[in-house]
Amino acid sequence: MNMGSEYQLLFCCAKTRLSKDKEDKIRELVNDGPDWDYVLQMGKDHGLAPLLYYHLHQADRDHQIPQAIMGQLHGIYYSNLARNIPLSYELNKILNVFEKKGIPIVVLRGLALAQTIYENIALRVAGDIDLLVQKKDLSRVAKTLLELKFRSPQSGLVTKGCSVELCFVKQGARGEKGLGSVVIDVHQDITSSIRLKRIIKSDTEGVIRRARPVRVKDVNMLVMAPEDLLLHLTLRHCFERLIRLCDIAEVIKLKKSEQDWQSLVQKAKESRITSIMYYTLWYARQLLEAPVPEYVLKELTPNWCRKSMLDALLSKAVYPDDSGDLSRARKYFLQIFMADRSIDVFLVLWTVMFPSSEWLAYYYGRPRAKKLYLSHLINLFAILLSGTRDILRISSKKSNNG
Repeated sequence: MNMGSEYQLLFCCAKTRLSKDKEDKIRELVNDGPDWDYVLQMGKDHGLAPLLYYHLHQADRDHQIPQAIMGQLHGIYYSNLARNIPLSYELNKILNVFEKKGIPIVVLRGLALAQTIYENIALRVAGDIDLLVQKKDLSRVAKTLLELKFRSPQSGLVTKGCSVELCFVKQGARGEKGLGSVVIDVHQDITSSIRLKRIIKSDTEGVIRRARPVRVKDVNMLVMAPEDLLLHLTLRHCFERLIRLCDIAEVIKLKKSEQDWQSLVQKAKESRITSIMYYTLWYARQLLEAPVPEYVLKELTPNWCRKSMLDALLSKAVYPDDSGDLSRARKYFLQIFMADRSIDVFLVLWTVMFPSSEWLAYYYGRPRAKKLYLSHLINLFAILLSGTRDILRISSKKSNNG
């Protein structure tokens, strides 16, 4: 890929550990004098500002980076650290309580990645706490969180048949140390998007059974096995922000000796998301040098017809600028057309158009969900229309540039 110095700098810094060659490359790019305002904005948009500060602070020996830019990156880095320290403290308290009660929970995403993959909680933004629980434990989990002074606007959805994620909030927790409120999202499967729930087999019990305990600050934290973690992060990826691709690349690099690639390929086939997995791993290797074996990509490669369509949709240049320009409708198109089978495309569309009443009540925050179908369809039509305009605009831009 032909990229300007700003993009190259962003990709070089989208790593937790740098080789000597990468350190030299960053210094070279700094000396070239990139558009620092653009670098800063891209770092914010893609969740990479803490990593930018971490690496640029060490590379800027001659103080060539404008002080105002470094000042803003410094502020973002330490604000994130100030947020994550008390958030980690709150998580540790929660984990201790659940461990004593014998309720197995897996910590997802932000804080789990910050503590076990990035190994520096200042480098990874974690806005809230995400927990994975088994459906049979949901009522006990909810009761325990309520005992810990959390409150949930969806408390009425805590039933045996409930399948949406639940949100719990504690206001003013440890306010004396700068933590305003703590938000906990309780998930019952690793598929975050409703658009994929109809086509992916959820095996939460297996995910939790395969999870491994990690000792973090005198607390046992359950984290997913590498294959489950990559599957989960791939489903979260959606070609939106580079930090999510960075998560995937860092997991592959750190867990390469433990990674069972054949198991991952098999899970992708069983979940019918080989196309999504192919493009996610392709970008992780192409842009962030993740050590993905060639045979894995070959096994996941879509057929010629589907690959041609998806290549055109992605334009092989979805990062970094296009992902920031597109509306959320791009996710709908990518996730719909990346389903492996034609019947899955239909199922995804059906789920999007006619979601469950409990999901409507959760998403729109209103109890009388049946009355929301019309407004939901109007909203969906507006999103898809916006996405069509985005794709046509970008296709036209790339044709003109070509």
